[in-house]
Amino acid sequence: MAEKARPAGNSKLMGLSVLSASSVVGALLAYIRFAQITSIFGANWRTDALAIAMVFPFLVKEVVAHSFGSAFIPIYARVMEKKGHDGAVAFVNKTISWLVLTSSVLIAVLWFSSGTLVKIVSPSGSQELLELASSLLRILLPMVILGTTNGILANFIKYERRFAALALSGILGLTASLSALLVVRDGIGIRILPISMLIGGLVEFFFLLVQSFRSGFKVRPSISGDPFIGQLARMAVPVVGGTVVGFFAPIADKMLASFLPESSVTAIDYANRIKNIVLAVVFQPFLTFADLSFSAEAAKGRKDELLTVLRKNINTTSLVMFPTAVLLTILAVPVVSVFFQRGNFSGDDSRYIGYALAFYAPWLAQFGIGSMVSRVFYAQKDSATPVTIGIFGVIANVLLNLILVGPLGIGGLALATTVTSTAKTIYLIWSLSRKMGGLDLRLIVGEQIKILSANALLVAGCLVLNHLWPFSTEAPLVTRFTQLVSYTAGGAFLMVLVLHSLKSTTFSGALSRVTEKIRERISR
Repeated sequence: MAEKARPAGNSKLMGLSVLSASSVVGALLAYIRFAQITSIFGANWRTDALAIAMVFPFLVKEVVAHSFGSAFIPIYARVMEKKGHDGAVAFVNKTISWLVLTSSVLIAVLWFSSGTLVKIVSPSGSQELLELASSLLRILLPMVILGTTNGILANFIKYERRFAALALSGILGLTASLSALLVVRDGIGIRILPISMLIGGLVEFFFLLVQSFRSGFKVRPSISGDPFIGQLARMAVPVVGGTVVGFFAPIADKMLASFLPESSVTAIDYANRIKNIVLAVVFQPFLTFADLSFSAEAAKGRKDELLTVLRKNINTTSLVMFPTAVLLTILAVPVVSVFFQRGNFSGDDSRYIGYALAFYAPWLAQFGIGSMVSRVFYAQKDSATPVTIGIFGVIANVLLNLILVGPLGIGGLALATTVTSTAKTIYLIWSLSRKMGGLDLRLIVGEQIKILSANALLVAGCLVLNHLWPFSTEAPLVTRFTQLVSYTAGGAFLMVLVLHSLKSTTFSGALSRVTEKIRERISR
C-alpha cells in the first residue's frame, strides 16, 4: 500500500476564524463592487441584458463545479488512503482533465446557441437587448472552465487544511475584479462587467495553482480510465439533477420579469444580490460552526445531543435572522437608497429595487432555520430528502410566480420565492421530526415567543420613527443615512429592551459571550 500523506495546515479553530473573517471581507468587497456597478451603469435595458447573459454560463458552471466539487472530497480521501499522495495528485489531474474536456464541449454548445438561449430567458426582449445579451454571454463562457478548475484546486487545498490560502484566493479574485472595474469604468460600456469577472477568475486560478504546487501538485493532464473517476461521476449525478432543477426558479423569474417594464430583470437580480450580501455577512460564518457541531454529534451517534445542539442553534438563528429580515423588509427602500443611490442609480431605481427587496427580505427569517435542519440531514448522510423537497419547492415557486406576477409585478416574483422557501423549511422540519422520532421543539417555544415579541416591538419602533420623520430618496445622502441609522437604532433599542425584560436566555448568553471576548482582548 502506498504511503499515506497526512494533510497539514491550519488548526480547526484557526481555520474557522480565518474563513469567518474572509467571508466578511469577501462580502464587503462584493458590496463595494456591486455599488460601483450600480453607480456606473444604473438599472436599464443594458443591465437587463447582463442579467440575462449570466444565466446559462453560471448554470453550467454550477452544474459542473458544484456537483463534482461536492463529491470530490469523499472520493479524494479514498484515493489518498489507497494510493497515497502521488496517486491522489494523479486523480486530481484526471478530474481536472475530464472536467475541462466536458466544459469545453458545453462552451461550444453555449457559443453556437447563445442567441436562442437569451431568447428563452427573455422572450419579450428587444432585438438590441438580445444581441447584447448574446455577446455578453459569449464573453462569460471561459468562466465555465475557470470555475470548475478553481473548484477542484480549492478542494485539493482544503483537504490539506490550508484555510488561509483558500480564503485569500477568493479575496484576491474579488479585488482583481473590482480593480478592473474601477480602472476601466464605462470606457468600454457594460462589457467591462463580464471581462472583470474573467480577470477575477484568472487571478484566483493562478493563485490556487501556485498554492497547489506548494502542496505537491504537478500538472500532468490525463484522461485515462480510472475507477475512482467513475465513482466521482456516479456521486455527482444526483447533485447535477438537483442543481439544474434549482436553477429553473431564477430562470423563470427572469423570463416573467422580461414581460414587465424595462429594468425589471435588473431589479430582481439586484434585490437578490443585496439579500445574498446581507446573508453572507450576518449568517454564513455562523452556519460553518453549526455544520461542524452537527457532524460531530452525528458521527458519534449521539441523537439527543444532536437535537440539543439543533434547538440551541435554532434559537440563536432566530435571534440573528429575525431582526435582520424585519429591518430589511421595513427599510428596504432606505437601505437601497443609502448604500447604492449615486451616479446613474436614481431615486426611482431605489424605490423599484427596494420594492422587490421588501418581498425578498422575509426569506431571510426562515432561511437560517431551514439551513440548520438541512445540515442535520447531511450530517446523517441523508442528502436525498433535502434535494427531493427542494425540487418540489422549485415547482411550487414557478407556479406561484405565475399567480403573483400579475397583481404584484416583480414583488410577486420575490414573494413567490419567500413563500415557497418558507413552506420548504416547514416540510424539512416535519420530515426531520419523523426521521428522528420527534425534535422536542416545545422546549424552545417559550424562547421563540420572547424573540418574536421583541421583533414585534422592533417593527413598531421603525414604523413610528418612519412616520414621524418620513424617508425621501430625494433627500441629501447625509439626511438619508441619518434617517436609516435612527430607524434602525430606535427599533433595535426597543427589541433589546424587551429581550432583557423577558429574560431571554439566548440573548443573555450571546451578550455574555461578546462581553467575555471584549474583556479578553482588553486584558491582553
